[in-house]
Amino acid sequence: MGDNVATWEHLAIANNQAQRMAMSGFSFAGSDIGGFAGQPQGELFARWIQLGVFHAFCRVHSSGDHGNQEPWVFGEEITDIVRKFVELRYQLLPYLYTAFWKYINEGTPILKSLVLYDQEDTATHYRSDEFIYGEQILICPILEPNAKGRRMYIPRGTWYNFWTNELVVGGKELWVAANIDSMPIFIKEGAIIPKYPVQQYIGEKKFDEITLDVYYKEGKEASKLYDDAHDGYDYKKGRFSLRTFKLTGKKEELIIQQHKRGDFDADYSKFKIVFHNLPFKITAIQIDNVAIKLENLNTSNTQAITIGKEFTELHLFGN
Repeated sequence: MGDNVATWEHLAIANNQAQRMAMSGFSFAGSDIGGFAGQPQGELFARWIQLGVFHAFCRVHSSGDHGNQEPWVFGEEITDIVRKFVELRYQLLPYLYTAFWKYINEGTPILKSLVLYDQEDTATHYRSDEFIYGEQILICPILEPNAKGRRMYIPRGTWYNFWTNELVVGGKELWVAANIDSMPIFIKEGAIIPKYPVQQYIGEKKFDEITLDVYYKEGKEASKLYDDAHDGYDYKKGRFSLRTFKLTGKKEELIIQQHKRGDFDADYSKFKIVFHNLPFKITAIQIDNVAIKLENLNTSNTQAITIGKEFTELHLFGN
């Protein structure tokens, strides 16, 4: 989706094009971020980056005939915003890689227009700005200058505001605040989102731990994490890892069950599990029916524990 122009109109077109390409079977697509022709203002460049990091194909690209287009050209504020969102993309790479696995194996688009996500809800039939990234992240880009937020449609179900952890009940349109350094991002209730440490490029760091962000739900939800060697074709011979996490939330309990398929063993050995919005204080923890000490729990705003990646069941008790 190239040879576009550095205008707000073409930013909006990029959003629609990527969704339509995905629905047509071509998920590995993205736009020339910032515009191929013309010179964007800093605000436009920042908003385009915010959208572009949630496209499968993500790159800044220009003709070079209209001035430089590196982030630092637009000043320190824009550079910091670009860094923030590029680092978020790197953190979400295992989530994106899992979405690619589902796309290749099941034909499921990586980006889903809301009508594809929930066609039984007639309110989604005429929405074109919002989309689902993968299976459990809701995105809505800012497409106008000088915006402090925007109105958007939240699909049915309950969603977490990514920035604030505020719970929002969907099936309605609402105003979402989003200054220049933010954009509307929501996480489906019950989701388990895998995240890498921040990297400046793939392979920069060797790490022994990845994060699982667990968004509490009273009820059940399933999430997946796919991995392989990231190169070659051994995954076709079973050298892959597909982990399914089944979350069951109760008023004073949370259970996460894990099932792994495939022969691949990733380099990391641990999961840091971060809990969002637990409605109870944890009083006991069991891993595979064995009690562990509460001293292993971080008592911060988002409680977290670190455990071996091969657990079968994690059970939290509270009151």
